[in-house]
Amino acid sequence: MASRVRATGNNFILASLLATLSYLPFQLVAQFTLIICVLLFEVDPFPTSRLVSVAGVAVVLAITKARQHFLILEANEEELQQQQQSVNATHDDKSD
Repeated sequence: MASRVRATGNNFILASLLATLSYLPFQLVAQFTLIICVLLFEVDPFPTSRLVSVAGVAVVLAITKARQHFLILEANEEELQQQQQSVNATHDDKSD
């Protein structure tokens, strides 16, 4: 029974940590993840943990690229909407 309580406690701590990280800015979380991966890669000599570290870095890189792509698309969409609004305003002025 004691091990079951500890497992729940560990899950609660992990859940609390993940919930806290969800409120932090993306760049801070990405840097924290990369630091953890580097430490794990350097400290733990087992190949499995090194693979997990490299996979973690790859995931952070992929998420960063996806985020940058999304922000570029969002900026382009806003610029297009502004251009359409200015064209509509010019068209409305000419029709008056």
